[in-house]
Amino acid sequence: MTLQDFFNRIPTQNELKGSFGEWLTKHYSKVFTDTLVLHDVLIDGAEGHTSQIDMIMVGVKGLYVVEVKMYNEAKIYGDGAKSKWYYYKYGKKYEIYSPIKQNKKHIENLKKFLKDFGDVPCFSIITIICEDFKVSNINQTDYIDTAVCSSLPAMDRALQLIAKDKPIVFDENKKLEIFEYIKENQHIGRDSRYQHKQDVIEYKKQQDEMKEQKICPYCKAPLVLRKGKYGEFYGCSNYPKCKYTLKH
Repeated sequence: MTLQDFFNRIPTQNELKGSFGEWLTKHYSKVFTDTLVLHDVLIDGAEGHTSQIDMIMVGVKGLYVVEVKMYNEAKIYGDGAKSKWYYYKYGKKYEIYSPIKQNKKHIENLKKFLKDFGDVPCFSIITIICEDFKVSNINQTDYIDTAVCSSLPAMDRALQLIAKDKPIVFDENKKLEIFEYIKENQHIGRDSRYQHKQDVIEYKKQQDEMKEQKICPYCKAPLVLRKGKYGEFYGCSNYPKCKYTLKH
């Protein structure tokens, strides 16, 4: 594999030396020299939980919040307006929560974390490491604030496209102040990381229990039995606000 081949896609973890997040941080610190970059940021989330953000790039036009997903040798299919996405690997189909909506939650928590700085513009970058993907309805309006990428050049172009025509909201001093605030006030240490992982495990367990009890794991409304084109299924009683479905 040539250096250009390596650059033209997101490399796998096995092809990288050290932390993938550190590698991305170094790359974007060099490519986008007008931004300050932090990776693996752990901040307060909702209901006493924490929110882990893979990478934050602080620029004069706002914050670029990066979520990295790894599904080696899998094909991803999703809709930006829906909570449920799917990936196919070795002939099997799996359900995953929308990375777009997941990163939206990260951004909501980040805005609360930075409330003393006012309404900080935040842009969502989803980077998916997989064999192939097809995602529709990424931006619901003409205002571009979200991108889904599968290679470093695609991510570079997405950052440039999102930044295009956006107003400058921070001077260099304010940009540095926000960067230092995140750096100094995030949760650090092994105990915080361990607790976050345990919270994630417990959250997934609770979701599975809600499905068994026919409760929507997304909005906690009751699931009701419905008939569709392909047979019976359970749908959220909060439809159309919530479009969660579960096989009968």
